[in-house]
Amino acid sequence: MNNRINAVLCTATVLGLGAAALAVPTTAAQAAAAFKPLQFSASVVHERVILDFGTEPLPKDLKVHLRKKGTTARVATVTGFTAAPEGVQTAPLKLAALGEYAVDVEYDGPQGEPVSHKDKTSLNYQVRPSFTNLKASKPVSLADPQTVVSGDIKLYDPRNGALKPYPGTFTARTGTVTTPVTPDAQGHFASKITVNGAESGAKAVDHDATYVHLAGEANGIKDQESLPVAVTSAATARITPDSPDLTGPFGTNAKVGGTVTWKAPDGTWKPAPVGMRIAVDRGSAPAAYVTTDGAGRFEGSFPFPANDDDPWRVRTDSPWASAPEQSLTVNTTGGTSFSDFTANLYASGAVFLRAKLNLVEIPSGTARWADVDIQHSADGKTGWTTINSASVRVESGNSTEYLNPTIRNPGPGFLRLQFADTPDIRGSVTPAVRLLDRKATAISDFNAAPEPVKKGQPITVTGKLTEADAARKPVVGATVHYYFKASGTTAWKAMGSTRTLADGSFSRKFPANVTGTWITRYVYVTTPHFYSSSREDEVVVTP
Repeated sequence: MNNRINAVLCTATVLGLGAAALAVPTTAAQAAAAFKPLQFSASVVHERVILDFGTEPLPKDLKVHLRKKGTTARVATVTGFTAAPEGVQTAPLKLAALGEYAVDVEYDGPQGEPVSHKDKTSLNYQVRPSFTNLKASKPVSLADPQTVVSGDIKLYDPRNGALKPYPGTFTARTGTVTTPVTPDAQGHFASKITVNGAESGAKAVDHDATYVHLAGEANGIKDQESLPVAVTSAATARITPDSPDLTGPFGTNAKVGGTVTWKAPDGTWKPAPVGMRIAVDRGSAPAAYVTTDGAGRFEGSFPFPANDDDPWRVRTDSPWASAPEQSLTVNTTGGTSFSDFTANLYASGAVFLRAKLNLVEIPSGTARWADVDIQHSADGKTGWTTINSASVRVESGNSTEYLNPTIRNPGPGFLRLQFADTPDIRGSVTPAVRLLDRKATAISDFNAAPEPVKKGQPITVTGKLTEADAARKPVVGATVHYYFKASGTTAWKAMGSTRTLADGSFSRKFPANVTGTWITRYVYVTTPHFYSSSREDEVVVTP
């Protein structure tokens, strides 16, 4: 049956699964919070240990201990630290022997108690490569992209600071091009590098430089240095958009594309090099960035905005070339989008759904009410079936509707919401949300005995809680609640609770006072099960 449910305009958040109570922190809980472990990270850069405690203050009596991997004896302890870009760091460590070392961190906790973290990180203490004296012979430009990168690469011994020439080759990378470089017998090198137009903007120190990345390796340790190369004489360039007008429904993406060319010294126009960064300023939204390919083309896909009053602007964002920015007219037509969709299956069997539906550029004359379909699928990919619907208000212009419908459990699988396409409004669907795989339960073998019973004598209420499928698997350690209703009354009175045993059975004794009916319920469900209740059993109490 496809019953209609009126959507409730609600900003409340559905809280959790099953029954729950709000807990107020106690003094004990507050005290426990004081002992919350300090969260920090440790790393090693060459021979320095770096500790990052985030926004937390440095703990007292902070120490770093080092020991050979696989041993317990400490070979060094560091207590002095200096500021690092992220946290604090040790001075370069001087150890007697090369090898792999475990790093332990120790400090005083909030109550002065010693706290120790074993194997927080490790140090590969080896002879390693080291670059020094790096420089580029001259700035580069698109018209003259070559420079000579020079410097020294040596093998550095951390035990005593000794330097030896680096054997073999290392690499110099610019953009996507990697060049092998071989130093001379003294470790000096000077290599002509053609720097391309990649790695501008966000990857540069500023908008007046690019990088050549140098990398050498020895004994499993890399040294990587990025040499900034100045970029001068930004070439005259031009941007040719594929189209100056972008039109499409809200909830879809606008395709922004075009080509970038630059003017060579001989007057010809050439495609921009691979990787030149192009900025797309999208009104009040953050700027987005794309890069050019080998033909100077750029492409990007960005959502149509809810407010299309401001044009988008495309500009170069590179030290290599400068082009006049291009303005793109953006026209958003009627469309929808969902956000914040959740579907919670409660132990009662009810499914609580919540979502936000954004309606943008809705044309005048649209029907005031429309349906949002509630759909179910077994695998979340195929076979979507509409099992219910929620009514939402649709008005011309822009609006946001909050949906909070409740439906009965449709069974295992996935749920989603769909606003179907109309001639004037593009529809949308939420991502599929999988329902918690809850299992039905049953209370069997229920009995309140003896019956009849004399007043003052005990009544024993027993039963067994199991899953309700053919296997009848016991529900172990669950809380079962007992209720009693005296004859001639209508109110059930809570009489207490017990936990089920390994076979799902439960039992409790009560004094017989008056004739009435007993029942048990599995209500406060914290495991993936549904509620269940026993049958009613009346016990006559005699004088």
